[in-house]
Amino acid sequence: MKKLLTLFFSLALLLSVKAQMHRGGHGNFDPDSLVETTLSGTVIIQNDLQHPQYFLDANNDGTEDYKLNFGPYWYEPDSSNAVRPADGEQVTVTGGLHESTNLEINTLVVYEINGEFWREPYYSYWNNFDGHGSGGHDGGCGGHTFGTRHDTLEYVLKEGTALVDTTFFMNHYYLDVDNDTTVDYFLNFGPWWYQPESGAVRPENGETVTIEGGLIDGVNFDIIVVYKINGQVWIDSSNFGNGIGGGWITNDMNDQRRFHNPYDAEDHFTVMPGWNQGGGHHGGGMMPNNLFTQMLELYPNNIPNAQGQGAFMAYEFGAFGENGNNMCGDGFNNHMGFSSQSNFQFHYNDIQIQGNEVDENSIGVKYWDGADNTWKSISNVSVDQESNTITYSSEDLYQYVIVTANKVTGIESTEEDELPSDFVLKQNFPNPFNPSTTIEFALLKADQVELNIYDVLGRKITTLVNRNMQAGSHNIEFDASNLASGVYFYQLKVGNLSSIKKMNLMK
Repeated sequence: MKKLLTLFFSLALLLSVKAQMHRGGHGNFDPDSLVETTLSGTVIIQNDLQHPQYFLDANNDGTEDYKLNFGPYWYEPDSSNAVRPADGEQVTVTGGLHESTNLEINTLVVYEINGEFWREPYYSYWNNFDGHGSGGHDGGCGGHTFGTRHDTLEYVLKEGTALVDTTFFMNHYYLDVDNDTTVDYFLNFGPWWYQPESGAVRPENGETVTIEGGLIDGVNFDIIVVYKINGQVWIDSSNFGNGIGGGWITNDMNDQRRFHNPYDAEDHFTVMPGWNQGGGHHGGGMMPNNLFTQMLELYPNNIPNAQGQGAFMAYEFGAFGENGNNMCGDGFNNHMGFSSQSNFQFHYNDIQIQGNEVDENSIGVKYWDGADNTWKSISNVSVDQESNTITYSSEDLYQYVIVTANKVTGIESTEEDELPSDFVLKQNFPNPFNPSTTIEFALLKADQVELNIYDVLGRKITTLVNRNMQAGSHNIEFDASNLASGVYFYQLKVGNLSSIKKMNLMK
């Protein structure tokens, strides 16, 4: 990664449990930090806010022991008949327990109620274009690649109200086209780290939007892969090609063929001629003449058995025969052997590094060995921190591949002479703050200055300064009245140099 200043984010995913009714949620939770817990008791409903608040009395003393987070008020499961409980109802609830750090009662993010499915904490439709993958964090993932089922996407233009589920840090976006506060479409904006060059942004909850995109028939409701939002380009539709991350390789091809992640052309794998000229497949059966190969990037927790591996990026590969069967699937030990080496390149960006606290010097790649049911390291991996790429070559096409790394333990800086000499960025004051704070910096000479605020995932919140400024000391006020409690970062860019510091908003 190109380092204008080698500062690593020491991120703490500070979880807010304050109600955020203007956003339709109850704060942002990291599923990895939640302990799965089953509780029984009596439901207590409070109606003193705009929408009902649910609590659980676990010891039948008439007082609230836990807050029950069912998601935004409009959320209902799309694959079960579960409903929100009534006041006084006896229930058994399984969910992710978040222990409060600010003396409030603990929160249980509901996964099941009375044995019926309510929500899946890790499930993310951006890596399931087909709507058929089972997803999940329990190791039962049936796969997200889908072969040729969607060789074209039907163009649609829809207008409606955005419904945003902010329960977990990776927001889910929906569209209500008839203003009945129920989901009509899921909006696929791509991975949480994706940001278009056009400056278009994801919508806020309740915002009226016009969406242009490609329609996919989903199992529970249809998915729109977003091309434009409110007339601004989100992603070039040609990036999806005719196979959404995949295409055909044939036994008589003379040139290499490359297939890339639809949201990042630098994320790709390349198959060489002669891939099927070695006889059998793992010693049994003939290699097919033609294969539809596909590459999708996944959220790491949607990869079965990947928890605890330190994965910050994940991929699934598919190799489908003309009959539609995935020859990289479980029946083939989750990989397929080619006769020639394929080249793989994974590309990461600063947001992924910062948002996952990644120590770039520890990056490695692992594959899932279905025969031994274990993760194994790929040895010939090369990491280029200047181009943000990870490359390797292999004759094996593995179904599941993860990119792993250790987390940084603090903010580190390089030698004194590598620090910027043209400006000084000071710690904001006060810190922690509520709701405003002052950011002070000093310029040794006049220069172009940009001061940006980012959330804990590296998403830009606002730009406070973007102009030429004179030498001397400068104080900039930052008002966070409309933001939730948590960790934020401010980055000062002066010319070709930059510096980053952390601040803490506590409401």
